[in-house]
Amino acid sequence: MFAAIALASILLISGFNLPAVDAQLNPTVKKVKIANVAGQAPIFQSESRTIAYTYVFEACAGDKPIRSPEVVVSSDSEVRSVKLAIDLSPNACQVSATQIKAASPDTIKGKLFTKDTVTKMANTAEKRLGDIKVLLSERNTALQKLVKSPDSPENTSKLVKLSSEIVELRKELKDARAEYYRLLFIIHG
Repeated sequence: MFAAIALASILLISGFNLPAVDAQLNPTVKKVKIANVAGQAPIFQSESRTIAYTYVFEACAGDKPIRSPEVVVSSDSEVRSVKLAIDLSPNACQVSATQIKAASPDTIKGKLFTKDTVTKMANTAEKRLGDIKVLLSERNTALQKLVKSPDSPENTSKLVKLSSEIVELRKELKDARAEYYRLLFIIHG
């Protein structure tokens, strides 16, 4: 709760200009619909009155995945933070909604906010994990072929070499997995 209030304060002071998304290619938040919350109607007075609105939006990722996406919705009187339930895959969208108070529905806007640096690190760790799995699979296949071939001093030295490579790759895989899951924990808490 405190983090959301701090984020809202920073956004209000900074004029709602978040540069975090600019590093991603074309992520967007598009307004789908703004509707009055049932039972609330504007009262005609000389001073403006805030009314609760339901803001329905569609958050879309660009060319890169967005982990732990968060949409910050602001109006002329309030700022809300909406954490999306799932990560956004490349070129994928998710529809969500929130209630927000505003004197005018025209002032309600949404902006996508990401944990960009940690997301990049998690994407790199995920790629490294995949690369190690491919190498390990190749070495295991080579080892199986070598085991099925006739015994010779040359095959024995290759067998020892492949076995030690597989042991090292398994250690790297374990370390890469630990790093990847640690980063996911940082992102998703």
